[in-house]
Amino acid sequence: MKKILNRLVLGLSIEAITLCLILSFTLINIAATITLSIFNLFFLSLIIHLNGTLNKKIGILAVGNITGLLWNFVLHYFAIAGNTFFGNPFNLAYKVSYPFLNFMWVVAFWSLSLTVLSKPTSNQTKVKT
Repeated sequence: MKKILNRLVLGLSIEAITLCLILSFTLINIAATITLSIFNLFFLSLIIHLNGTLNKKIGILAVGNITGLLWNFVLHYFAIAGNTFFGNPFNLAYKVSYPFLNFMWVVAFWSLSLTVLSKPTSNQTKVKT
């Protein structure tokens, strides 16, 4: 029963990741899909070295994709509103700052996930008296 439940959780997490990529492409733009794909590649390249079960790692990756999708929705609607009110100067400033704004959520989530999944080390030292 536990094996079936683990596979179900793994399948649902992978489905959530796939749906986030599809939704970012269809509802936002290609830049959001590329950002999520790069985030997934970076996270998957470190997945072997992290502590925890595969379900926990893929689950955290799914949460990261959902976070990135929501972040890109906010940025997309921010760009639409800014372009409507301020015109092309805002559009130029947004296009320049877009990679840096996406970099903020990627680094924040990546560091939190590395903290959760890091391998604990012992920092205890013996004091000689």
